[in-house]
Amino acid sequence: PSVTTTAISSIAANSATSGGTVTSSGGSAITAVGVCWSTSQNPTIGNANTNNGTGTPFTSNLTGLTHSTTYYVRAYATNGAGTSYGNQVSFVTTAPASNKNW
Repeated sequence: PSVTTTAISSIAANSATSGGTVTSSGGSAITAVGVCWSTSQNPTIGNANTNNGTGTPFTSNLTGLTHSTTYYVRAYATNGAGTSYGNQVSFVTTAPASNKNW
């Protein structure tokens, strides 16, 4: 299959939003879509990932992230022929909010 990765949005200290669109099923039914992410480039479904079923386009919530950290994200689509990945996008999580009471 072919898939594109949606730009990152709603970036916070420990979460963000992405997603993707399947542009071609490759002639076989799509069995899973989602995004995968890592602090290393070219993440795969072996890294942290979401499973958003089989619909397209889809939106994924990335959670459990570490503040002030660069993450790399790719959408994926799986069918009978295997798993394909979309373009890689990166972002930096925000710094945590200050808890100081002045």
